[in-house]
Amino acid sequence: MAFTSIVLILLSALCHALWNFYSKSSKDTRILFFWCGFYTIIIAFVAFGIKQPIIPKLVWVYIAGSAVVHLLYRLFLTHAYTVGEISFVYPIARAAPAFLPLFAFFFLNERISAQGFVGILCVMASMILYQQREARIEFKTFFRYLGKPDAFWAYATLGSVIGYSLIDKQGMTEFHRYSTEPPLWRPVTYYLMESSISQVFYGLSCLIRFPHQQIAEIGRTEWKRALAVVTLSLTSYSLILYVLMTEKVSYVTAVRQCSVIFVVLLGGYALKETYTKRRFIAAVVMVFGIFLIAYQ
Repeated sequence: MAFTSIVLILLSALCHALWNFYSKSSKDTRILFFWCGFYTIIIAFVAFGIKQPIIPKLVWVYIAGSAVVHLLYRLFLTHAYTVGEISFVYPIARAAPAFLPLFAFFFLNERISAQGFVGILCVMASMILYQQREARIEFKTFFRYLGKPDAFWAYATLGSVIGYSLIDKQGMTEFHRYSTEPPLWRPVTYYLMESSISQVFYGLSCLIRFPHQQIAEIGRTEWKRALAVVTLSLTSYSLILYVLMTEKVSYVTAVRQCSVIFVVLLGGYALKETYTKRRFIAAVVMVFGIFLIAYQ
């Protein structure tokens, strides 16, 4: 993997950790995401008004598929943050590197080395450690707490991350192959189009589920937070999509997993969450595993 790609992915990881931290510390993450979608759509209108997007027909299929999976991702993630701690939910939801190489092997014809397989085992071991909620570490507690609401929604979010990562990898590959647009404009176009579509449907679901007065209150008091989340999210994912045009999806997603260390520290020390030391060790094990995967 190119050094420039690694730097861009680490910057993306930092932005991703920060927008998740700001989201979790909101009064209501579910409604905050409504306003994030509102601002995202405005940004898309402005951007596409300045420069009309030219998207190959085949790429539209991937944009539509990604929008559907991202809608599920937003629903799952907001539920997870509502019932669980970010230092628990986020690392599990971002454990895609443990599974993406396997899916990429079957669907994208990518290969897994022995070192990569060891890395996968490290990530899976860290997930078991994250799941420990008692003084004594026992393997059986992984299954005991697997059905808890925070664990259920965290693993559901993980499934959606795997899904949209695979779709976006193929989508950006096709975009890179057939588009005549400037390279930096392609990921921005893809992200804004996909995100706008999924955010419209997420917004409609919020209007149905929550009182309009409550939605307006969050919008009035947390508009700066929403703008920060949108800006960080746009920067983070655009960087990833840019790198995905030339790098393997398993490598990109693996290096980006460094964000779990940032989140565990933010959750433990800024939000005063539990099991910080144990989760930090788990985060280090996970990062070690993803570097084995990335540099195989």
